[in-house]
Amino acid sequence: MAADLRKKVEEDRGMLKKIELAIPGFRGYRKREDLRIADSLLRAQLADRLKNVGAQVEQCRQDLVKRMELELLEDAARLVNNIQKTENRVRHAEQGYSGISRDFRIEEKELNRLYEWDLRLIEDIDRIRGEVAALQSAITARDRAELPTRIRAAADTIQDFNTLFDKRIEIISGVGV
Repeated sequence: MAADLRKKVEEDRGMLKKIELAIPGFRGYRKREDLRIADSLLRAQLADRLKNVGAQVEQCRQDLVKRMELELLEDAARLVNNIQKTENRVRHAEQGYSGISRDFRIEEKELNRLYEWDLRLIEDIDRIRGEVAALQSAITARDRAELPTRIRAAADTIQDFNTLFDKRIEIISGVGV
C-alpha cells in the first residue's frame, strides 16, 4: 500500500497556507484544497503504475511478434491501447471541486472518501499486473493454447478496473456509494 499523501501535503504547508488555516471561513477551503492536492498526487502515482504495466503489455506484444503469433497481434494491440487509455483516464480524472462558494462544493468528508477510493485502486492495478505477468509467462513458455485465455483475462481485468474507476465519478457527484 502507498504512503498516505494527505499527511505529506499537510507537513509541506508553507507559511501562506498556515496563515490561511487561521482565517475563519478559509480554513475549510484550505483543508479541502490540500485533500485535492493529495488525491491528485495519488492519481499520478496510480497512473505511473499503469504506465509501467503498459510497458509490460507492450513487451508482451513485441514478444508475440517475435514468436510469429500473428493471430493474436490485434488482441495484443487492443490490450496496449486499453491500458494506455486507462492510464490517461486516471491521470486526468476529476478531482472534486472544493471552492469557497456554497453553491457547488465537495466537503472534506467526500474528498477523504474519494482519496480512500483512489488508494484502494492500487490493489486493482496489482491484479492487472498479475494478469500481464501470467500472459508473459504463457508467451515465454510458448503455450499457444493458453495465450488467448491470458490476453482475454488481462483485458477483462483492465475492463473491471475501468468499471470500478467509473464509480468514483458517482462519488464525486454524490449519487454513488
